Amino acid sequence: MSKKDLILDVAESLFNQFGYTAVGVDLIRDEAAVSKTSMYRHFGSKTKLIEAVLERRHQRFESSLEAALSSTSGLQNQLDALLDWHLAWFEQPDFKGCMFMHALAEFKESEDDIAMLSRQHKVWLKNSIRDVVRGNEEVDTAILELRSESVMTFIEGLIARGEFGQLDSKSDSNRQAYRKALHSLAILAI
Repeated sequence: MSKKDLILDVAESLFNQFGYTAVGVDLIRDEAAVSKTSMYRHFGSKTKLIEAVLERRHQRFESSLEAALSSTSGLQNQLDALLDWHLAWFEQPDFKGCMFMHALAEFKESEDDIAMLSRQHKVWLKNSIRDVVRGNEEVDTAILELRSESVMTFIEGLIARGEFGQLDSKSDSNRQAYRKALHSLAILAI
């Protein structure tokens, strides 16, 4: 593994666990066992390191979710794949909530590029949801937007509840309830 990848791995883990502002460059340096010179040679600043972590995380999320969605077809199956992908993420031992939500919360007033990356990730997610909800049918733009926004809000709510340990995603009855809610939101009419 290259030093750059090692620094990214360590920084991502620490930012995920403790937040962005709480983690200093010295801690990342010590945990990665690299010099501060190496860190600055690869990233230039803590801000650039955070941006690189978020860009890489987005690429992994995009690749993984798109693979899950492309493995199935039909509205209900794709919604199930979207839900299952998120529920599997929540069950990961390192799940601490959405790093993009956290970045936006910490930097929306101070670091435009970090906030922009976080917003772009959420736009990508909503566009992915819109593609699922649209399927192969022609849907009125206003209805499609309502359905997509409803599904996005539901997914974001699951993420927040998962972060706070208030989500029992292993229960079959809960999973069925989540599926029914998601399916209902995806076919809302105005």
